[in-house]
Amino acid sequence: MVERDDDTFHPRPGPPRDYRSEQAPRFVNRVLKASGKVGGGFGTRLAARGTGRGASGGRGHAAAHVAGRGLDLRSRRMAVKFNLVNLKKAGPQSVIKHLRYIEREGIARAGEQGRMYGPDIDEADAGAFERAGKHDRHQFRIILSAEDGLELDDLRAFTRAHMKRVEQDLGTRLEWVAVDHWDTAHPHTHIVVRGKNDRGRDLVIARDYIGYGMRARASELATEWLGPRTQREIDRSLRRAVTQERWTELDRALIKMTRDGTVDLHAIPGELAQRRHRAMLVGRLQYLSELGLAEKGRGACWTLRSETERTLRTMGERGDIVRTMQRVLIPSRDSMSRA
Repeated sequence: MVERDDDTFHPRPGPPRDYRSEQAPRFVNRVLKASGKVGGGFGTRLAARGTGRGASGGRGHAAAHVAGRGLDLRSRRMAVKFNLVNLKKAGPQSVIKHLRYIEREGIARAGEQGRMYGPDIDEADAGAFERAGKHDRHQFRIILSAEDGLELDDLRAFTRAHMKRVEQDLGTRLEWVAVDHWDTAHPHTHIVVRGKNDRGRDLVIARDYIGYGMRARASELATEWLGPRTQREIDRSLRRAVTQERWTELDRALIKMTRDGTVDLHAIPGELAQRRHRAMLVGRLQYLSELGLAEKGRGACWTLRSETERTLRTMGERGDIVRTMQRVLIPSRDSMSRA
């Protein structure tokens, strides 16, 4: 008699879908609508470095091609999420709602309410900032997150130093406010920038600076403050990246190695550190294969699907949306239960 294991659930995940499609899960669509109510604007991802139509239009294009030239594997890693918000479409209450959201209770280091600050003031007035930009056409909402945010410690000083470099790259003073968030494993900063330059004209930032230049400047600054990463730190970061459902530094390395659509890993380096890196690349390719984004060829050759980067970035955005909505909805449920 053959034993059957009918009580065990065996999930069979399919390939990731694009949440912009008509067949996207209803839950994701509901999350997108909800995130818009708190000023999320997720999913509005601008073109990466030097790509896409209009990449060179606007301020910062020249700086984008200079920034990051000295960065390498030992450099400190930064994540910069950049949302361009059309204020007319977002609605008249969008700005103040977003400002109140980012300085909400429980996000400061000791669990208290967040404190909004600006370039030269430690107690910024959200209402005054909202009124000053009431007639602006657009607004920039940025999330600045260092992989080693806990080691930076003084996020306020780091943010101010970073924004000064951004002003130098863009050739204009910026009006902005920010709030540091310590309620996640990776401390980060929400920055809101008015869509006007210092002459009162619409501020237009080049797409390649948004997609690459700003992140490179932040990485340069973090490396100056903390020093280069040690080999142990690099290995630990890469091990985490092997199974992450987002665009990672391992994926960037694989793209650089791709020739005619193929990644060839036959060559085995002599140095131990390089052999470890190769092993992590193999592990990443195996994981991408499980996601349907890579295919094993002959020997140590692999093929990456053309939509790999777009799919991984979309998956990363989905995860960010879900985590954001969890932080918004879970406290609301707790307050309802207490009531």
